[in-house]
Amino acid sequence: MLNSLDKRIAEFVQKTVGGDFENATKIRKDYLLRFGTTLSGLMAMNGTDPDEFFDFIHEPEYLIYPKEAPQKLELLKSLPGHRYVFTNGRHDWSEAGMAHMKIDSGIEAVFDLKLMDWVGKPHESAYEKMESWLEARGQLPQNRREIVLLEDSLRNLEPAHARGWTTILVNPNIEAPDWVDFHIPHLLNLRSTNAFSLARSCPLE
Repeated sequence: MLNSLDKRIAEFVQKTVGGDFENATKIRKDYLLRFGTTLSGLMAMNGTDPDEFFDFIHEPEYLIYPKEAPQKLELLKSLPGHRYVFTNGRHDWSEAGMAHMKIDSGIEAVFDLKLMDWVGKPHESAYEKMESWLEARGQLPQNRREIVLLEDSLRNLEPAHARGWTTILVNPNIEAPDWVDFHIPHLLNLRSTNAFSLARSCPLE
């Protein structure tokens, strides 16, 4: 079953390439697999303007916003180091979601797809740009293990692992390979790890 955002993305693909919704869903998944994100595929294959894409998929009436999460806010504020959102979305959606959850005061900034020049995770350039952004803020640690990335996607964790970041898989439904540093089912299980005893920068999906 498609969530509201996946459905909206498939509708944009359908609007762009024509055909029926089922075929658009197949193209969405194909672009995601081949290009890392559906948007990257649309840009490469169809010349899509990324802001037009996000304006379409982020129309409020089609979105299901997350619920208030006071426990997550408490957890975020208890973490040492700096806390950022590192997202393949655009900053306005992340900011709206955090505001609905009332966790925005626990996040310092959003590093979004626009700041990655529209080439997101898992492309290597996204992680390079994240490090450059941290460096510009005076927050890039010499020891890359002090950058802790939480992700629900192994595909997006692999480049972080290759760069020496600490990796945390947050997903109850998949097995973690040996190279993942920590595996927890949900964000609130983060307290069961000792990952943040060394953290200076914490990008969150």
